[in-house]
Amino acid sequence: MDTAPRLRFGVTFTLSLIMSWTFATGVLALAGWTDSHTPQHFTSWVSLWVFTVAIPTVQALRIHRRLGEVLQDCAMTSPQIRRDLAHARFVIMMCGSMTVLLVVGLHFGR
Repeated sequence: MDTAPRLRFGVTFTLSLIMSWTFATGVLALAGWTDSHTPQHFTSWVSLWVFTVAIPTVQALRIHRRLGEVLQDCAMTSPQIRRDLAHARFVIMMCGSMTVLLVVGLHFGR
């Protein structure tokens, strides 16, 4: 029987995933739509989405999976290490979302 603690997404990580995929994606879609409709502008907004939403999500989910493996293999891992790794999932997602806000603010603030 497996007695190792199961890793859950948690409220902050779940909210960061939801905000990134709804809010950040929506903001980028609206910002891209208000710009000129040329292939170059479309490519730049899609590239921004890839680097601020898609890649941070993949990396955060990889950290989540590895943290789960650490909990399975090393049940005696210190609570500080578990907490720091769990927090890293959230930080990666929020950095991507904040970058979206920064870029859109700079783009429309000119």
